[in-house]
Amino acid sequence: MDDVVEYNRDRKVSSPRLASHMMVAESLLTAHVDLIARVRDTQRNNRRLLRALPSPPLDLLKLPLIPSPSPSLSPSPPSSPLLALRPKPPPRPDLPPPKRARLARYPNYVPEEETIRNDYSQRYVDSGEWPQNWVVGAELERRFEEYPKQQRLLNLKKESVDTHAAPSCYLPLQQLPSLHPFKFDVILLDPPFSSSFGWVELQEFPIPSLAADPSFVFMWVGSGAGEGLERGREVLAKWGYRRCEDIVWVKTNLHSNRGPGTDPPTTSLLTRTKQHCLMGIKGTVRRSTDNWFVHCNVDTDVIIWEGDPSDPTRKPPETYALIENFCLGTRRLEIFGRARSSLRRGWVSVLAEGEHELVPELARNRAPCIPDGARPWDKDGWEEVTRKLAALGGGKCVVPNTQEIETLRPKSPVRSGPLPGGGGVSGGVGVGVGVSGGVGVALGPPRGGRPNMPPHQAAQNQMHVSPMMGMGMGGMGIGVGMPVDMGGWPGMGMGVNMNLAGMGMGNMNMPMGMMMNGMGNMGMGGMMGGMNGMGMNQWTQPGYDGFQ
Repeated sequence: MDDVVEYNRDRKVSSPRLASHMMVAESLLTAHVDLIARVRDTQRNNRRLLRALPSPPLDLLKLPLIPSPSPSLSPSPPSSPLLALRPKPPPRPDLPPPKRARLARYPNYVPEEETIRNDYSQRYVDSGEWPQNWVVGAELERRFEEYPKQQRLLNLKKESVDTHAAPSCYLPLQQLPSLHPFKFDVILLDPPFSSSFGWVELQEFPIPSLAADPSFVFMWVGSGAGEGLERGREVLAKWGYRRCEDIVWVKTNLHSNRGPGTDPPTTSLLTRTKQHCLMGIKGTVRRSTDNWFVHCNVDTDVIIWEGDPSDPTRKPPETYALIENFCLGTRRLEIFGRARSSLRRGWVSVLAEGEHELVPELARNRAPCIPDGARPWDKDGWEEVTRKLAALGGGKCVVPNTQEIETLRPKSPVRSGPLPGGGGVSGGVGVGVGVSGGVGVALGPPRGGRPNMPPHQAAQNQMHVSPMMGMGMGGMGIGVGMPVDMGGWPGMGMGVNMNLAGMGMGNMNMPMGMMMNGMGNMGMGGMMGGMNGMGMNQWTQPGYDGFQ
């Protein structure tokens, strides 16, 4: 305890600047409160004098006092539910010594069950509260309260996206083919599965003809209790996409909790509190070089949200912000949208069955779910807007990047390998000791290939293209032999790699001059020097999926 007191005392002494700033802020707030109180007292006195006049000015008397400031956001919930301390269990002389020791040390120990119970888990069982209810900072507006740079980045990106967004457009599902031949950078789907609509019907949608190259698709596939995760991947593959991420919506029940035992029956083994959204990629996007199109690691792959009690099938609104923060493409399409939640600037919403008729009435009532400028889909108008956005994006339909955003956004990890398509020089120097003198020279094959080669062609070229064709130079090893009578050891050698540029690439340097010794001995230094001059390029790595 004394150590804790000394530690706190040291912390207070070591931060005098923080203490002075707090004192200044507190004095300013106190002076501001006193000023407001004096102004309000003056207003009340003046009102009494005005009422005493023969003809009081009623218009002035009806004016309100200085309005109170708007209430701040509600405080964040505690990090975990507050639990009452359990009383210390009475001694149990009937237990063996090991169990008595555990009972004295762990208040939650149950000797009969040979387990230590978790009070929090028992609370969730008893109350029906889900653990995710107590995640601090789950709301998007609170998530980065302690990280000003990240908050600044998200604010800048939101402002940039809003500035370079087309007016919201909508059309009924029956008119989906009318979008052809326009291409979209992002496609979002929330399929309304039913007895008459399933995966077979979904895969027949003309997604391949609407998808740009490169592009991304985000598709909600359910809780994982059924076949959604497997069938979703199959559909993405039929559309020409590769699954690259899985976004999870974790539901809370702060407001919808009705207690234990009230959940509807289910066939799943666990209580389902999440939904999955598969993310697919089409084409090749390198996270390190294609920052004109994607910004990685801006958001996480977990969304925590209560849900909409009026529409249980509605997905988190944060999904739109996540997509806009990640992909800078301005051509965004949502299929199976809803009139009350899907219309958004910068998006074309293909509304689900029956939703199209609700938009005019909502617009007449000026519902907040209808953004300003929302309009029915018009081919000529969309083409004109797309052309203007391309002019702002330097010839591409993307949200322009600013220097401040580029400085704040998370960067891709620096790879130790070479840059894409780069050539290089790597050299190996080996010294070998043989039975007889001689010099062995090993020349590795040059590295490289065409920088824009697709990954499947690159893999083929590693097998079929002559190793002498490339852009880099392999390692060179020199083996020097020494006679035994001069102290040499037979077959002993050492190779040292000197990678001058770190950009060599290609296959392994196989020594080509190992048998050049005078007596036929193998120059071990030459062999090792030749084998050390290796490099690697990104698109030649195994397991390539096109998103790096």
